[in-house]
Amino acid sequence: MTLARPAILFVDRDQNVLDGLKRLIRSMHLDWTTYYAETPTEAVSLMADIPLDVIVADLNLPPVYGGTLLKYAQKQHPEIARMILSAEANNESELLLQSTQAAHQFIAKPCKAEILETAITRSLQLRKLLKSSELLRVIGGIPHLPSLPPLYAELVRKLESETTSMEEIGDIIAKDVSMTGRVLQLVNSAFFGLPRKVTSPREAVLFLGVNVLKSLVLYVRLFFTAPDSPIPGLSLDEIWAHSSLTAVLAREIVRIERGGQRMADDAMLAGMMHDIGKLLILDVPSYMRPLLRRLNSGESFPDAEYAEFSISHAEIGGYLLALWGFPDPLVEAVTCHHRPEMQVRKEFSPLTAVYAANAFLENEAEPPLESGYINDLGLESRIPAWMDACRHLLREVRT
Repeated sequence: MTLARPAILFVDRDQNVLDGLKRLIRSMHLDWTTYYAETPTEAVSLMADIPLDVIVADLNLPPVYGGTLLKYAQKQHPEIARMILSAEANNESELLLQSTQAAHQFIAKPCKAEILETAITRSLQLRKLLKSSELLRVIGGIPHLPSLPPLYAELVRKLESETTSMEEIGDIIAKDVSMTGRVLQLVNSAFFGLPRKVTSPREAVLFLGVNVLKSLVLYVRLFFTAPDSPIPGLSLDEIWAHSSLTAVLAREIVRIERGGQRMADDAMLAGMMHDIGKLLILDVPSYMRPLLRRLNSGESFPDAEYAEFSISHAEIGGYLLALWGFPDPLVEAVTCHHRPEMQVRKEFSPLTAVYAANAFLENEAEPPLESGYINDLGLESRIPAWMDACRHLLREVRT
């Protein structure tokens, strides 16, 4: 069965909330097919019968099969985009932190119509992009897509427990001596600007927070298991250095725009991950051979990719992060960092910061920023401030 229109399921045990959502959706005249459920059991039944595109569930639903509804959807229907709609005020609450492990996105309620529409439309557009025939054809030619490392999986399992302490999280990382050394080396580099030297994973958790450190573990593991490359600009050391710099500059741009700590963390993690697609294609001769011919004639790497395959390492990396269930803002920032106009949301986001940071590192004197995208956001007047901050930060990091 195939539905012509996107299918969206809303789940909330408060019938008044569902009625309000129905009125809201009707008032927007959207080309969606919508379903509504009061219980997780109803939602599970609908998921089994209908090819849903998005599920938007309240945070405080009763457990289903020993876990949350979104956790069930993650395991049984990973193709469905998963969102939390909640009035939970404390973004650091245990319940919210556990639930967001299975959610692609969090939406605060009550929410305005345009916020809900943008969140869902953006998620649908991102998944459409990641299912393009060109991308799937290239992905199919990659011999082995990497799986999440056991250490990362163990961290996620521990985060789902209400009794796990920050010390225990640090102790999990400390089990892997090689990983510990590399994480601490990165944490103590000028990129993070911590007030003092961090000597143990426990301290790193306290300074950086669990989610940042969890992503650092993944970042380090991906880099040190990828094959090295003799191609100029594509060696692991060069990709590592560029990604780390992009991360810290993207975080600084968010801070200048007062985007908040969560957006700053997302921008930093997206900056770290934005080129992971390159790690996947370095060992794929059918991808690299035609690119080398174009690179030798002077084309840039992404231009050569788009000319040859109609997609690039950006979409490949975004596909991998989506496959692993990373939040949509991170997947979007990685997927669109060379073509930000593909995003639906027309506002400053982690993508904007990563795009600007990456462009600055490409050409510090005249960053190749696409004026149409920046102008659509109304941010053209902000670019000088971003570039000044990037130059200042680079001087600090490089000294």
